[in-house]
Amino acid sequence: MSVTGVACGDKGIFIGTTAPEFSAVLGDPDFGVVSGEQVTATFALWPVGQRDQRVEWSATPLTSGGLVRSYPGPALTNGVRYRFEVRATDRAGATSRWSPECTFTVDTTTPHPPTVTSTDYPATGEAGGPGIPGRFTFAIAGGDTDVVAFGWSAPGTGPRDVPPGRAGKVTVEFTPSFYGLNIVTVQAIDRTGNRSAPTTYAMTVRNTEPRLTDLSPDAGPGEPHTFTVAPGKLGGLVSYDYRLNDEPATTIAAAADGTATFVVTPTAPGRNTISVVGHTAARTPTAEASVVVYVVYPPTTPTVTSPDFPTDGSAPPLVGQEVTLVFHPGAPGVTEYVWSTDFGATEQVATAGPDGTATVRYTPRDWPYLLVQARSRSTDGTESSTVEFGWDLTSHAPLVSSPQYPSSGTGSGPGEFTFAPAHEGVTGYEYSFDDNAVQTVEGETATITWTPPTTGWVTLRVREHVGTIVSDPTEYRFHVE
Repeated sequence: MSVTGVACGDKGIFIGTTAPEFSAVLGDPDFGVVSGEQVTATFALWPVGQRDQRVEWSATPLTSGGLVRSYPGPALTNGVRYRFEVRATDRAGATSRWSPECTFTVDTTTPHPPTVTSTDYPATGEAGGPGIPGRFTFAIAGGDTDVVAFGWSAPGTGPRDVPPGRAGKVTVEFTPSFYGLNIVTVQAIDRTGNRSAPTTYAMTVRNTEPRLTDLSPDAGPGEPHTFTVAPGKLGGLVSYDYRLNDEPATTIAAAADGTATFVVTPTAPGRNTISVVGHTAARTPTAEASVVVYVVYPPTTPTVTSPDFPTDGSAPPLVGQEVTLVFHPGAPGVTEYVWSTDFGATEQVATAGPDGTATVRYTPRDWPYLLVQARSRSTDGTESSTVEFGWDLTSHAPLVSSPQYPSSGTGSGPGEFTFAPAHEGVTGYEYSFDDNAVQTVEGETATITWTPPTTGWVTLRVREHVGTIVSDPTEYRFHVE
């Protein structure tokens, strides 16, 4: 049996609510043997020493063995000891003996908030420092006699419980990990599990960072940086541990005045962190000081330009119009460029001249956008990473229409298809049905007749000719019945 989830015990239990839940496990040998068998629990409750106030009530019947839960009607009284018992009655009226009595006390009174003191980290002024432990004493307040634990937490220290000593006090150790405001939160916990309002103990942790200075802020990539370090608010420093990024720390001795000098050479591209922690002769640490050095290497990837794409907002070249591409080196010693317009599926090589540049002519055909992928190769075998450059082109895919076969529609029998220009100067068209051979027809506007060889969906692809320039395709799709 249990009360509000607390199992009954020989010495009695405590609960923290005036509306508890009573539970017991019932069984009957007839379950699974007698059809429709059920068992009903009857609970009895009374204050200790006042059996004349005993009350009984029944819970919902069970149709199989198991746990039964029930609540008494009126609220119980705080501070009063009670007893309860339970018995079972089956459908035929057979009744079990009463269970052993379970004694419990209702205790909804929360303890007083505890007091918190510390000589290492007093509540006024600055003290200690990150990495320097401090002792904190928690004490029972308000004359409470049933406090069994203190629940406490602090920055970086998850909730934990500690019991008080005989004098109602306990001392714990906490080591701040950062300077500035730190708060220790403590609650008193009584034997019932009731928690007091929290006591918040605020203290100011001293900033003990040493002073770290980069004497070589203008050093280039791969060049050494000289740093000086000197004590801050924590004196008596005899050594420093310095670290570059995640590399192992290096320990150096401090001079008599607490200063030291060291040299590091950051080589990783981008952000590099140099950090330092000082120590006293007693190995008391300072807070960590750090400086960030950014290493920026000159770019090694090539660039691609073209004189044929306007920068004044005028229309770009037509699809199918030959353009000039110029490859420029991003590093010395470039001898050639590997480039493509299909993400490396078909790569070409352009040989660089004495100045490291290379020029090629290229005719884009299928899309109104030219995207070029390129990487460079140098005399020492170095190959750069691949970069992309792109430009918009002017689309002039022709207009296609058919009275017998509308676009995305359905038709049957022979059909006429008319091709109309999308750009001035059109001299003819090339077209194909599905994957059949490409055919040509002349004229600024042209009409062809086509008889379907079969039924189903068909794709007509048409490009217009402007002199020697061939446009991007128009895909005209329709269905043949």
